Amino acid sequence: MGLNIEVHGLKLAYDAQPVLEDTNFSVERGDLVALLGANGAGKSTLLRCISRILKPNAGHIMLDGTELKHFDSKEAARKMAVVPQETTADFDFTVEDIVMMGRFPYLNRFQKEDQSDREIVQRSMEMTGVAHLARRSITALSGGEKQRVIMARAVCQQPEALLLDEPTANLDIGYQSMLLELAARLNREQEVTVIAAIHDINLAVHHFNRFILLSGGRVMSAGRAEEVITPDNIQKSYGVPATTYRHPLHGVLQVSVVREKTRVEGHTKRPVVHVIGGGEEALPVLELLIGRGCRLSVGPVSAQDSGCRFAHFHSLPVVIVPPFTSMNGVHKEEHLELMRKSDLVVVPPIPFGEGNLPIFEEVEAVLKEGKPVYLIDLAGVEKRDYSGHAPQLLKNLVQRGAVVLEKLEDLPGVVDRHGGSDNG
Repeated sequence: MGLNIEVHGLKLAYDAQPVLEDTNFSVERGDLVALLGANGAGKSTLLRCISRILKPNAGHIMLDGTELKHFDSKEAARKMAVVPQETTADFDFTVEDIVMMGRFPYLNRFQKEDQSDREIVQRSMEMTGVAHLARRSITALSGGEKQRVIMARAVCQQPEALLLDEPTANLDIGYQSMLLELAARLNREQEVTVIAAIHDINLAVHHFNRFILLSGGRVMSAGRAEEVITPDNIQKSYGVPATTYRHPLHGVLQVSVVREKTRVEGHTKRPVVHVIGGGEEALPVLELLIGRGCRLSVGPVSAQDSGCRFAHFHSLPVVIVPPFTSMNGVHKEEHLELMRKSDLVVVPPIPFGEGNLPIFEEVEAVLKEGKPVYLIDLAGVEKRDYSGHAPQLLKNLVQRGAVVLEKLEDLPGVVDRHGGSDNG
């Protein structure tokens, strides 16, 4: 099972406008590959060439060493199944009828499907969560339901390779995960080679282990996530600055687009904000603030923390401490200095452990000096407290004048009220 796919020198142009330019890559048997790239990079066009919907102007596509053009339509359909980006349904077929079409490559002309075919159809509908729709007309389904039906037809085809063109475009987050997990399951259990055009990089890294990044119809990079998904490659291919970091819960590489600093009307100078701590919980705060043109400082964080990488990417002042240790005297002085230079201090909804509790001695000190301090999502602190002391500690800060913000969305109003200062 599985299929080796090689693409050599592929070229294709629409109305003399090049879409694929000397595209080269190979996908090994049993690979689980995500095609990445900005709109217009050539992802869908490439898949349509591999699936024979489009004929390239030049180049070769090889399946297990044999050129694609040498396969007849039924042979190719037994090799590869396709889930297109959009599905039109002009005829009043039932869902079961549509899925049964996946068996046509195995039937001779005028041959009727047998019990074995019907069992495969049933299993395919159950795997994709559409068995309860079997008697429904395809024309009566939502876009997301239609997409799952087409996925069921592809599974029913029992292919050696599965080609997915933006398969999650019309699905909610639950079905997105289900569909991509199904592709991964077929890959894992049956060694089906999977190639999927995915627009969401952070979704792709959760479900795929190999990546091909296209730009201008060419392969810019191919390999593992760490090799392909880099800030430099994202900048070149998508045209936006970005930073990459490891998700603190599951360690998967993630991409965060860095928005350009903007000047909010009515403020020519934005406030200086010190953001306590780092990690996944602090990143949305940092991104929101820098997106509004605020001048930021960060810390304390470890050198491996995503907040530290964010600070380095934007050349922000940051207090760096060794991982899993408390601050020493030098760190405390650096931290106090950054908070005193700021217009306000923000505490994101970070986890609390014994190691970071001493941070709030400095927070309390600047609060006593009159520095505005804002705590985000105090109601959820018990779920984030691994020390047993954080709720009382934060309660003490509130009693001394710290202001509680129920949610992140309340922060822009605070920033606007503070304006700017000449600190620092």
